Amino acid sequence: MTDGKIHRVSMKDVVFKADKNNKPVLTIDSSDTVVFECRDAFNQVIKKPEDLPINFDMEKINPATGPVYIRGAEPGDTLEIHILKIDLAEQGSCCIIPNFGFLASEYPEPWTRIIPIKDGFAEFSDKIRIPIDPFPGTIIVAPPEGSHGTLIPKEYGGNMDSKACRAGTTVYLPVFVEGALFGVGDVHAVQGDGEVCGTAVEIDAEVTIKLVVNKKKKIKRPQYENEEYFMTTAWAETTDEAAKIALRDMIHWLVEEKDLTREEAYALCSCTVDIRVSQFVDVTPGVRAVLPKKIFIK
Repeated sequence: MTDGKIHRVSMKDVVFKADKNNKPVLTIDSSDTVVFECRDAFNQVIKKPEDLPINFDMEKINPATGPVYIRGAEPGDTLEIHILKIDLAEQGSCCIIPNFGFLASEYPEPWTRIIPIKDGFAEFSDKIRIPIDPFPGTIIVAPPEGSHGTLIPKEYGGNMDSKACRAGTTVYLPVFVEGALFGVGDVHAVQGDGEVCGTAVEIDAEVTIKLVVNKKKKIKRPQYENEEYFMTTAWAETTDEAAKIALRDMIHWLVEEKDLTREEAYALCSCTVDIRVSQFVDVTPGVRAVLPKKIFIK
């Protein structure tokens, strides 16, 4: 899938806010591939067990490598983000941050665990080895107005923390500004749906992505797709409201792409779509609606 040119962006080139006024660090053509060197979400300040997640500079966390300007991308287009490969550093970390997480009030003390990556496993302890399943938690384009931190998921992407965005997945983001101004970061070696303590195995990584401008597809929020599933996603003040938005987007997709009536689409979702939590912890909880593609007769 690397029919265009291949580029690289250094982890020296990061932003902590999505903004249409950010200066691009690289300009590419549609269908070019970029290797993004990504810092971990802690901005590389957690390296040993004694490094506790306290007194963070909140303006310097969750860095996104970029932004990259894609020629031909215009407002109203869709940017296809084809995640081709993810290469991890030799160790990551998982932390409990005071006053953060799904059970924040029950865990007031900071805690750090350094987690080596060996032979395809995250070594949580001498008795626990977790198979790695890496993905970038933050996938983002510039919003139409304002300057917004990369930590909160919005319609332009951001800290979506969806483990569905692994290698082999295509993420679709709506384009709001010329050139899209794409960035990526917050790689997790592995994460459970929910990311309940507020962090997963946070790690430096290289993420190889092919970027394609799609002039025909029109979307309001991010969507995901791989060989097996099509997924819509949303965030809101509650998981219930997020689920309703993602479900409505899935119904709309079925009506537009599969020529179903709204009633057929709603009923089909009840029969086949799984509503899965992506994360509970990033201010606005996120969910994804997951539709198996194998149900469609070719």
